[in-house]
Amino acid sequence: MSNVSSLLSVPHLRVLSEEEGFWQVYESVAGGLPVRGNLVPDAHLAALLRQNGVRTLFTNDSDFRKFRFLQLRSPFD
Repeated sequence: MSNVSSLLSVPHLRVLSEEEGFWQVYESVAGGLPVRGNLVPDAHLAALLRQNGVRTLFTNDSDFRKFRFLQLRSPFD
């Protein structure tokens, strides 16, 4: 809990959450994909990112390549 509290106190940190119209964004992100299993939380995160204007994601999870609006960067580069 103290680690999360410390992160939340960082001035430039922004917590993303579902906003009005999230379901429509989710449908546009995941609509053409067979979303099941491990792709369900990935699609949810991708929709959150899109709704909040995030276009670059640092990840090694290749499933995120399915979401064409995202630019993926390796956190290890």
